[in-house]
Amino acid sequence: MLIDRWGRPVMELRISVTASCNYNCFFCHREGHSRGRSEMKPEEFGSLVRVLSKQGVRRVKLTGGEPLIREDIEEIVREIKLAGIEEISLVTNGFFLRDKACSLKEAGLDRVNVSLHSLKREVYEKITGVDGLERALAGIEEALKCGLTPVKLNFTALKGVNEKELWEIVRFASERGLRVQFIELLTSDPSLSAYHYSLEDFQRELEGIAVRKEVRQLHNRPIYYLRNGTVIELVRGNFDPLFCMNCTRARVTHDGFFKPCIAREDNLVDFLSIMRRGGSDEEILEKFKEFMKLREPYYKLPGSSPKYDDILEV
Repeated sequence: MLIDRWGRPVMELRISVTASCNYNCFFCHREGHSRGRSEMKPEEFGSLVRVLSKQGVRRVKLTGGEPLIREDIEEIVREIKLAGIEEISLVTNGFFLRDKACSLKEAGLDRVNVSLHSLKREVYEKITGVDGLERALAGIEEALKCGLTPVKLNFTALKGVNEKELWEIVRFASERGLRVQFIELLTSDPSLSAYHYSLEDFQRELEGIAVRKEVRQLHNRPIYYLRNGTVIELVRGNFDPLFCMNCTRARVTHDGFFKPCIAREDNLVDFLSIMRRGGSDEEILEKFKEFMKLREPYYKLPGSSPKYDDILEV
């Protein structure tokens, strides 16, 4: 396992398989990446994960854009599964999930996150630009039938848009045995600051009713267990050093770069060029080590500094 200079291991890859999406969510951060080189191929994803699985990476999450737009998404999943990963999950808007859920399960996908930012048809369309709520709901039901569990809902709270639906989403999830991940909107884009809705009060309510609380290693995220069995996770990364100091994720762009932080685009590490000219696994690993040296928390505790002068191999 590789440890960065701040003492953080990388145990998960968040891989964007495409920049394309059939939705146009007005708040989408597009994984913090805007370059447009050709997309990686299924076998290239597999080769990359094979190399990094030997360095402590245990989980892979596939994202986009919308990953189900890719006609070869099942092949991508199969290639990654062959690389020896413990868990493969995928984030989707759910629009194509009804048709893909069972084939993805057969290919080796373990579970899905479905972005569901409203249960009201008109609000859903306002957020996404698509009248797709019914298809997303059908996709969730199909994912449950096909065993892509636990199914987790991703709900981004947006002030003046959907913030009154928090408990409605909890009830919806409780009735179906779903988990919920409530996300506080990142405020790095000033044009979106008016939509930022703090989850502080909601978190305080959860603290009062939860029968159990855990703190996930990734991002120091709190997880609340309700009496009826519903599991709720909060993602609140704004200005939070503990969130960043507990990042155990490496980002991979659709066009073959290691991305040290979602909030930065100025320190990408290109590995696909080496891969496509026939570079060895050792050369890819060296690029990953270069990436590890560049990793640092975007938000830091006052006076904090790296623990080590260089990355560690343990």
